[in-house]
Amino acid sequence: MQSSLDRKNVETSKKITLGILSISFLMSVSNAISGTIPLMQKYFSNVSSSNIELLVVIPTGGVLLGTVISGAIGNVIGKKYTVLLGLTIALITGVIPAFWANYFTILLSRAMFGVGCGIFTPLSVSYITDTFSKEKCHKLLGYRNAIGAIGDSIMLFIAGFLIKISWNTTYLVFFFLLIPIILIMFFVPKELDNFEAITDENGETEVVEKTSNVKPSTNLKVIKLAAIFLFMCMFYSAISLKFANYVVDNKIGTAATATYIFGFLTLCSIFSGLLFDKISKIFGKWTVVLFEAITAVAMVALTLSTSIPVLLVLILICGFSNGIINPALTARMVDYSPENSMNLTTSIIIIGINIGFLTAPYAFQLISSVFGNATPQFIILVSGLFYIALALYDVYTVKRDRLTL
Repeated sequence: MQSSLDRKNVETSKKITLGILSISFLMSVSNAISGTIPLMQKYFSNVSSSNIELLVVIPTGGVLLGTVISGAIGNVIGKKYTVLLGLTIALITGVIPAFWANYFTILLSRAMFGVGCGIFTPLSVSYITDTFSKEKCHKLLGYRNAIGAIGDSIMLFIAGFLIKISWNTTYLVFFFLLIPIILIMFFVPKELDNFEAITDENGETEVVEKTSNVKPSTNLKVIKLAAIFLFMCMFYSAISLKFANYVVDNKIGTAATATYIFGFLTLCSIFSGLLFDKISKIFGKWTVVLFEAITAVAMVALTLSTSIPVLLVLILICGFSNGIINPALTARMVDYSPENSMNLTTSIIIIGINIGFLTAPYAFQLISSVFGNATPQFIILVSGLFYIALALYDVYTVKRDRLTL
């Protein structure tokens, strides 16, 4: 291979690994500023509460647009500059509300913030799958989740201090995107744009220059995987959307109690991300099935418990399991994606994930109408039962596709 980036150099380079993982520093587009809603409602007294809440969720719509155009941009300027472009857009538009406290300016900047995130997020996966051997790829997909959780924790912690100054000062937290911009700029070689990891019959992997002129494409397996992500994210949302109401409605505790319990979920994501590689080696192809079943049992048990310590444990189980399922399903993209199509595959998966989160409230409303039961515990129960169905379907998928993970 006519490059200094041979397999050994890439596999062992801590700088390249750190740079690529830093792309996942911002995994959530909403968490850091969600606490500003009550203060914005007071400041924009002439704006409805729903329109204020729109400022928090509209980046998700922007992510969908950014994801769609990410591949086209990457084909023109390459991976590295596409990531830097997305991060720069997210940084600039992310901090705009700190300087212009106008509703429509904030609305537009938040939408563009989501577009920026959508541009670089697909490459946070394809950079890993194209650059490293399959064994290290599995490990780094778990680390990717952990890095995202650590990033969320840091930004939430800093936002907690900034919000004491003023609600719009909180948006300065997005200056932290300078960290991945700098790391990618100096640690990730532009040469990696045109390289991919090829595994031979003996399981040996070499990072080689792409020679294929095959145009990116997709297949039914990728579409099915995107659908699985969509429904999984939709029903996992029952925890974030319904758990607090369940605690309050059943007089188990207050909204503050639920918020306190949610605070531990970030720790779960960090630990599950770090332990994913070891866990996946132990359970192999049944990793997804096992942790989907565990999630199902924990969700159903949630609806039967009125003890705060028990609820905390069950929520943590759900969070830990989700942190294992996500990278395990993501790893399947390597097997499913057609040649020279990982960026497109990742984009399709991310679109499925965001549609799942966006449609969750409406799906739950429809379920409530059909069954005539709108209680939070019923929605959580239905979501748990769905995870059982998902686990059974995955048993079929493992056998059909002869998966190893």
